[in-house]
Amino acid sequence: MVRSLRFLLNFTWVNLGALFGFAAIVIAGCYVTGVPDDPNAGNLFETYYAMFPTMILLCLFLYAFAMCTNNLNLGLSMGARRRDFFWAVQGNMAFYAVVCWGLQLFMSAFPTLAGWEIRDKWALLDLFDGRVWVFPLVCIVLMVLGCLSGLVMVKSKIAGTILVTISIFVMIFVTVFMILSADTGIMNYLMETEWGWLWTTLPKVMAAVLAAGAVAGEFLIWRVTQRCVVR
Repeated sequence: MVRSLRFLLNFTWVNLGALFGFAAIVIAGCYVTGVPDDPNAGNLFETYYAMFPTMILLCLFLYAFAMCTNNLNLGLSMGARRRDFFWAVQGNMAFYAVVCWGLQLFMSAFPTLAGWEIRDKWALLDLFDGRVWVFPLVCIVLMVLGCLSGLVMVKSKIAGTILVTISIFVMIFVTVFMILSADTGIMNYLMETEWGWLWTTLPKVMAAVLAAGAVAGEFLIWRVTQRCVVR
């Protein structure tokens, strides 16, 4: 397993480097365009900064997709055992989640630490602060989904394309909902309705569903990986 994990880390360092590089470019772009001192800047860098959590999640989905397609095929062709590779994927996913969690915490705290003018649209950055375990859980779930999408794509391009398309639409919908929640305060309105109790319990229900989905996804990844044929 250690050899398989070290093999995957060769790609992981490059992918994480791209994420950290993108974060640095966004921060630098904000300074160059005067975002820190102008709450009404409204430029591209401000938008990227506001949406950085979703950028991380999208990248993790794509990284996991590659990990369970090209990386898996290459690793098995080089003599890796399927069981070892599966556990290496788990370790790599956990590493991705921890590092990206740290990056998300840094990006959400940086404007305050640097004395930037805070604006309402950046509420998306603080969306996961109330429950610190939520963002790593979402990271794991999306990586499991990305890995499954890659494995399905290898078996059937049509089914894989459908699954990837559905996954992207779900991520877009969730992103739009979170942005609207941050900009319009729609959740506060929903909390005050007669169905407020439902919206109060929704996060706990969603967390349970995500956790159960991740476990089921891992089982499917194990089954498919064990039957994977090198192409």
